[in-house]
Amino acid sequence: MDHHCPWINNCVGELNQKFFIQFLFYTGLACCYALMLVVISWVIECTGPGCKVDHLGRQTRIVHSIILTVEAILFGLFVSAIMCDQLSAIFTDETAVEQIQKRGRERERPRKPKMALLAEVFGRGNSLMWLCPCQAAPDPQTISNPQEYDV
Repeated sequence: MDHHCPWINNCVGELNQKFFIQFLFYTGLACCYALMLVVISWVIECTGPGCKVDHLGRQTRIVHSIILTVEAILFGLFVSAIMCDQLSAIFTDETAVEQIQKRGRERERPRKPKMALLAEVFGRGNSLMWLCPCQAAPDPQTISNPQEYDV
């Protein structure tokens, strides 16, 4: 177990870390999309029959744009920080709990290549498919108890 995440209401560990990272990636992507929509709404003026061009319509548009921009930036920064933390945990091959317990001690395990560490989390398949929300069977040698793994 690495940590408990209130967003997914579950603990993040070796069997669901791939899905947690996918969740972070797609949440960050949604934040970028929201910012892009705000920019497009200000660059391209609405001229259709359902567009409000009166004073109240402009004020509503400004308020909505500000709220959406602040929300997208805050969520984007938060998700980016958690994503960096998760990638750091993958590249050091230690969970947050292991990092705290080994503070000041020498590392006992040999270092693995970064692509091998990513493959342990995301699966043995094509690396282009790692961000697709589908599940591949894990390597029995990389998980602690393969008998408990349900496909």
